[in-house]
Amino acid sequence: MWSNVEQVVVRNVRFLVVDDCTTVRNVVRNIIKTRLGSEQVLMATNGKQALQILESQPVDIIISDWQMPQLNGEELLYRVRNSARFKDIPFIMMTSNGERDFVITAIQNGVSHFVVKPFRADKLEAAVNKSWNGASKRDSVRHSALPSHAMRIIASDALLEGKVQNISHTGMQVYTDYVDALKLYKITEFNLSFNNFDGPHALSISPLYGTIVRIEANDGPEQDCLLGVRFELDKCATPVVKNLDKLMQKLNNAVPDIVDNH
Repeated sequence: MWSNVEQVVVRNVRFLVVDDCTTVRNVVRNIIKTRLGSEQVLMATNGKQALQILESQPVDIIISDWQMPQLNGEELLYRVRNSARFKDIPFIMMTSNGERDFVITAIQNGVSHFVVKPFRADKLEAAVNKSWNGASKRDSVRHSALPSHAMRIIASDALLEGKVQNISHTGMQVYTDYVDALKLYKITEFNLSFNNFDGPHALSISPLYGTIVRIEANDGPEQDCLLGVRFELDKCATPVVKNLDKLMQKLNNAVPDIVDNH
């Protein structure tokens, strides 16, 4: 059930295109829009500017040139792969160097896929799909053994208590009371907090916005329900996204608590 809820189509993917050539940036943006259907394309002229964007806005896939001024693609890749926050972002490298040794070096440095210039639209599309499929499988791993937490849901004029059944980078399942204010395909505010997240330190992931994509109501007298929620991280503040990353990193280290997708 949940695997269907958590599927993320490429048109919702946020891209960062990095190249010092305006023409190349525009070509890549047009391919993304026309062939992949995404309108969410950020652009940078070099690696330094790309890092500034990464710090300020959510990014799902990086498509970068290799040779650039100030901070080149190799240096940008190194920074990304050595960042706890960004290391899992798929990184597609664009280059005019198709030599075997270069390809091996790029893969060893952590490139997800690469395309050789000049490239056809279908080649870039294939690289994006392969990169995103791999990232989606990683992000769709769900964790059920959360630390003790409080969940509050704000739906129209209703304030509800809830409990997270499981959570991933892309969404969660939440038990709560059923009320008419809970609407399918409506962006809803969730407030998730942990009083003792790391020893005595608390963690607040609030406000966390998500679209309710499934409601399973209990026919019994309890009138409770199970919500399937897809996160809308582009609508969340940067500290909220960072704290969600902290939670997922902690849960990822608790391998026995992982809920398999199969």
